[in-house]
Amino acid sequence: MRWEKDGLAVEVLFSRAGLATQILVRIDDLNLLFDAGDGALRDLLRKGLPPQRLHGVFFTHGHADHIAGLYGLLGYLRAEDHRGLLKVWYPEGSKEIETILETFRRCYRGTIPFQVIAHPLKDGETIFLGKASVLARSVKHWNSIKGRPLTPAPAMGYRVEFRGFKVAISGDTAFCPSLIELVRGTDLALIEATLNEEATNDQKTFLHLTQIKARELGQLAKQFWLIHVSM
Repeated sequence: MRWEKDGLAVEVLFSRAGLATQILVRIDDLNLLFDAGDGALRDLLRKGLPPQRLHGVFFTHGHADHIAGLYGLLGYLRAEDHRGLLKVWYPEGSKEIETILETFRRCYRGTIPFQVIAHPLKDGETIFLGKASVLARSVKHWNSIKGRPLTPAPAMGYRVEFRGFKVAISGDTAFCPSLIELVRGTDLALIEATLNEEATNDQKTFLHLTQIKARELGQLAKQFWLIHVSM
């Protein structure tokens, strides 16, 4: 799936619930990756976009199907003697992402030729990238095992704006007010649709959207895609 308007391009490289999600957003010559699940490095290289050309990665949360490819990206940049920098934005409190970054630095201390800039995000924070902006909003997504909600997880959705066009990326989330704010009035919304209608009330309340709820939410945007569907 690919969408493009006046220098702003969005492409879903891969997205399946429980397996991996990676979304490429290009803003003129600026390349941003939203989430980096397993296979992110492979998907970028298949697109002809080596990680050296990434400005940075925005993570929606710290679950494995959204972050498993981060270490691979870091290792590739080191092996290729990358001399630039990589920015990593993530919800404040995402211990999984912070641990990966800390482990990489500890393992290769003194031999990492590039700079990693980590930026934990607070709800409502906006990152300005030249003439573009990325708004981060906290959404509702809990840690779980076998579909059983356990504890709240730091999780965010994002809205990218450039030259008057707006794109929303829901991240993994149950229905919540901030999600409505992110999606309403956007030109394109990428909305997770993990659950079927047989899901439990707890799953619908704390974990994910059903496809029916995701489509209902999508009506608030001019165009929408359902992503992160179950296998």
